[in-house]
Amino acid sequence: SETDFSFTQEHYLTSMKPLLISLDAWDEATVLANFKNYFNVDEIRIIRVDDFDAGWIQVSETREALHLDQIHLNDKAMGRGIGSVLIKATMDDARNKGKPVLLSLVRGNRALGLYERLGFRIIGDDPVKFHMRWDCD
Repeated sequence: SETDFSFTQEHYLTSMKPLLISLDAWDEATVLANFKNYFNVDEIRIIRVDDFDAGWIQVSETREALHLDQIHLNDKAMGRGIGSVLIKATMDDARNKGKPVLLSLVRGNRALGLYERLGFRIIGDDPVKFHMRWDCD
């Protein structure tokens, strides 16, 4: 719900700030403005595990693809396979719809290896992000 904005923003900043600082790409005002623009309550799901909020995921859909826009887990939830379950569920949804999954992740994000193991491939990059794609065929 709209009340989850603070929770999602806090997790986003916790995840992204160290990565963006390491790339000399941290501008807090810009990051906060972009987050506010991208926050779409209809696309976001809070992840609850063992009665705690473990993180959140944002998936959007266009005519051409599913977009794994965000996935952020807190430290307590990492390393438990939760991210893999969420990503695979998104892939299953895309497979059922006959669409690819697209995502972008900031350089230095340790999830890169997970995405590659799940079959995503890099289709482009820029100084800050890798752009990846998974095809259902």
